[in-house]
Amino acid sequence: MQNAETIYQQTILPLPKSEKLQLAAMILQNLTNSEKNTQSAYDLLQNLTDEKVFSSAKEVDENLQAERESWDN
Repeated sequence: MQNAETIYQQTILPLPKSEKLQLAAMILQNLTNSEKNTQSAYDLLQNLTDEKVFSSAKEVDENLQAERESWDN
């Protein structure tokens, strides 16, 4: 896989200024969108509507145990 410097030298540098600006805008747009979609695990859990959210480790353990027992039945 080529590194960024090689890609720049071989592919980007020869482009006309307008193409370089278009490419830069595309890269910035992609970075901006990916940052907006980044959430912490806590945020993901808070936004779940159909999933269980537990308030303690004990609740998690109890739920896991009940789930495991249901597999055996």
